[in-house]
Amino acid sequence: MAFSTHTAGPERGNVVGTSIALLAWVGTRAKAALKALQMARMLSTLANMTDYQLAQIGISRSEIPEYAEKLMADE
Repeated sequence: MAFSTHTAGPERGNVVGTSIALLAWVGTRAKAALKALQMARMLSTLANMTDYQLAQIGISRSEIPEYAEKLMADE
């Protein structure tokens, strides 16, 4: 016996709506996790620079967090 999605009933719409909501939630969480990972890598990279290198890009060691935030906001 063949199954037709056109005759599945109203509960099909609920499953589709719930699936879309779940995918949107996962996508939002994945985007936030990726941004946090990028920020951590940027902070690590900047922290590993010498004071001379930081001065060449125009910041001091104490300005690293604000500088990283600014760079991430520009993306």
